[in-house]
Amino acid sequence: MIPIEDGDIFMVDLGMVHFVERAVRYAEEAGAVAIIFDIKTFGGRLDAAMEIKKTILATELKTIAFVQQGISAGALITLACEEIVVVPGSTIGAATPVGLGGEALDEKAVSFVRAQFRATSDLNNHPALLAEAMVDPAIEIRAVTIDGELRLLTPAEFEEKQTELGPERVIVVTEDLPTGFVQGKVVTLTAKQAARFRLTAHQVSRIEDVLPLYGLEGARLFRVPLTWSEQLVRFLTHAQISSLLLTLGMLGLMFEVMSPGQGIGAIIGLLSLALFFFGRYLAGLAEWAIFLVPALLILGLVLLVIEVHIFPEDFGLLGILGIASLGSSFVLAIVGHDLPAIPGAREYLEALEKVSFAIIITSVATVITVILIPRMRFWERVRARMVLTSTQASELGFRMAEITPETLRDKEGITVTPLRPAGKARFGDKVYDVVAEGEFIEAGERVKVIKVEGNRISVMGVN
Repeated sequence: MIPIEDGDIFMVDLGMVHFVERAVRYAEEAGAVAIIFDIKTFGGRLDAAMEIKKTILATELKTIAFVQQGISAGALITLACEEIVVVPGSTIGAATPVGLGGEALDEKAVSFVRAQFRATSDLNNHPALLAEAMVDPAIEIRAVTIDGELRLLTPAEFEEKQTELGPERVIVVTEDLPTGFVQGKVVTLTAKQAARFRLTAHQVSRIEDVLPLYGLEGARLFRVPLTWSEQLVRFLTHAQISSLLLTLGMLGLMFEVMSPGQGIGAIIGLLSLALFFFGRYLAGLAEWAIFLVPALLILGLVLLVIEVHIFPEDFGLLGILGIASLGSSFVLAIVGHDLPAIPGAREYLEALEKVSFAIIITSVATVITVILIPRMRFWERVRARMVLTSTQASELGFRMAEITPETLRDKEGITVTPLRPAGKARFGDKVYDVVAEGEFIEAGERVKVIKVEGNRISVMGVN
């Protein structure tokens, strides 16, 4: 038994694709006689569902869908199975393709997905018209009885049958119909309706009760578990988690650029980006992306390092090219999988929107931290707590090489790094650790020593 189920934050996603591939391969190698897919999902990525569908159709083992909830992408996975068994109270359908923001995709995408649902249903002798109506709200279905047999027809087929057989033999059914049978709504079936319209022949409450329905009374039911690596892939590639990693990565790198030499921003940024790319790599990048994505990432980081450490006075062209290269690697990592493309799905645009959102958050956080906060009144109180201001007196037992006021007081020098507020400045041929009083000071600016207390050298900008 292979679970297709939502977790606390997971739905049908990139990680599930590889889990199903491994689980089906395991069942084949273990000599299983059938695979039961325990489906309990409200949907997820349609491209992932299409790849799972392909894996199910490719196996020679008997496939059975045990449906507790088969919505959206879950409906396609359900239709890919040869047999469908539903739990009383379950639902199947509602598979209109939507973008990352929940907006409906264009007709081209809807037509493509509708064809996928129909082709999959035809392969397993499921009601194809019913499957199409789960996707396209433009499809209208007429439920009729012809000589006592319940059938589903399009409006054109209904008119044809009435003309051919007469209205007394073609009788319209009006009771207990899904709302999606009316044009403008997609079809969602209850368990009772799924049985009525021949999508399933069985309703059972427990998965163990599926075995006798197909002559598998003596078979042992084994649940294939998710491995820790598959759970990690699902976590790292989740839409919200990957967006968070991107944002943290950009924030860390930006703070390292603004205050080089501290190291904390670089560690947080590089670790977040490493997790982001690692998850995408485990989920499966296309061959072209395996080489291009790391190349753009390394190029972007190299350009930023050159900009920060070789040309620290001004953030210029190399920095801009570095950010552009990093952004391109992010976008291609998101879309660079080898899953089937969905026409009209605007995948590149949606990936660009996600990366742009991370850039906007990073920019806003940078403006708040560097420009707005230092101008606020409470900053002086916070700064006084964060920066060492006490004197380490010799009478308290401290012994250290002290820089005397006579040596540096009132001397002017040049900042080597930005002072935010701590940094380095050169006085003569020596470089000292200094602390800016008042506003932050950029690298390359003239400063004057205004106070020396122990090893603490306080400076201010010279206009």
